[in-house]
Amino acid sequence: MRLHLRNKIRRAVSLAPDYSARLAHSFGLKLGTAEDSRLRALHNNDDALAWRIALIEQAQHSIDAQYYSWHLDMTGLLLIDRLIDAADRGVRVRILLDDIHMFGLDRQIATLNRHDNIEVRLFNPFTYRSRFRLIRMLELLYNLNRLNHRMHNKLLVADNLVAIAGGRNIGDEYFNLHESFLFQDLDLMLAGKCIEELSDSFDVYWNHHHSYTARKIISLRPGVRDLDHLRAQIKKRLQSSQSEISDIDLRKQGLFDDEQAALLPIKAGIEIFYDSPTMDSTGGKQTIDTLYECLLQTREQIIIISAYFVPDEALIKTIRQLREKNIRIAVYTNSLASIDVTVAFSGYERCRQHLLELGVELFEYRAWTDNPHALDRRQALHTKCIVYDTDKAYVGTLNLDPRSACLNTEIALLIDSPELAMTIRDNIRQQKNTRHYWRVEMDPTSGPRWHCGNTCLSVQPSRGRWQRISNWLFSFIPIHRHL
Repeated sequence: MRLHLRNKIRRAVSLAPDYSARLAHSFGLKLGTAEDSRLRALHNNDDALAWRIALIEQAQHSIDAQYYSWHLDMTGLLLIDRLIDAADRGVRVRILLDDIHMFGLDRQIATLNRHDNIEVRLFNPFTYRSRFRLIRMLELLYNLNRLNHRMHNKLLVADNLVAIAGGRNIGDEYFNLHESFLFQDLDLMLAGKCIEELSDSFDVYWNHHHSYTARKIISLRPGVRDLDHLRAQIKKRLQSSQSEISDIDLRKQGLFDDEQAALLPIKAGIEIFYDSPTMDSTGGKQTIDTLYECLLQTREQIIIISAYFVPDEALIKTIRQLREKNIRIAVYTNSLASIDVTVAFSGYERCRQHLLELGVELFEYRAWTDNPHALDRRQALHTKCIVYDTDKAYVGTLNLDPRSACLNTEIALLIDSPELAMTIRDNIRQQKNTRHYWRVEMDPTSGPRWHCGNTCLSVQPSRGRWQRISNWLFSFIPIHRHL
């Protein structure tokens, strides 16, 4: 079915924080202390999921969730189950999802939207709501200029008091629950002054004309019985994962054992930058411009952690200027073996030798490590983070690639905090000690070499012959600006 996208927005804004609410008590938040921002770095995947569930379960007034991708696997269903429970007890739930990964989920979205306290909106949706993937692909190709712009923001705000922002989408691979694959990522849990700005960013997208209510674009009209049936289906599917859910609940129970001050141990000055949802050449890309300005202000060293690292001419120029000042630059990104999007790696590979010649230190994530907790699962880097010198860090959704710079909308948190900078550096050091990275170096006679411990490879690590062939083929396709 083809829908005519003329959008009349029903505006809504974030609710005022209630400092008598459970979350305020749990985190020790009081009226008049919101001039400070406090945070906790969520490196651990298990903790990142447990804290999301804890915030949803403790919320009493509102929950705002904004995500690029939300899978209906165990993680996605578990969070939806908890969101429905929250809505049942009177919490207003707003869910804003990018439509690119929502194929085939119209019925579930429309049914969830049937709840009196839940509203789902889709950002920049496809016009044809067909069950056939070919129709969707044809529309994407026909209307590429509009549909190639996606909302890459990721944010969860509970009661306008506590938020989680960072790189993780909602899916098993982000929270150690996928059987064969997992991502290494980073979120921040935050409270204080920055929450108002994060909520404002959600409202800007929620009330924008590119965000469509599910009822506007999905023709299905489920009833109350359909909502009850959806609840029952979710409960039934989660029954098969009771062991994992029990482990999550056990971890969640211990989250608040620390003293209140230890829950958000880092006090910091935080600036929030987010791109305009207007998606045109004049829409404003605050995030990438801000990160480049911070790079140029660095005095001694930069650590860049970017899952997809595809430097454009502007970034190469910036790196060259920094190296001329003898500023140390270390880049941590995916190897061909670990990356989940091979075409993006081909963009990085084009400039890898040039980066090494400029004196950039390159580290590529290993797909399989000696870590016993990985359980032979393939691993990939998904973190988006930069540490400037020893006192400032960026954490957010933006990769250093043309897609983040020009096509997607992103959100970036710029944090003045030596403690956070040290936490990120310590995490990198720990991963290097446990052999999570290859160190890439250039041999002047025979090309790149990959070093890890006592191992040295002269052939690029990959998942096999077909991936190497596809990577080689992608290198000839002129799609650099879409990567």
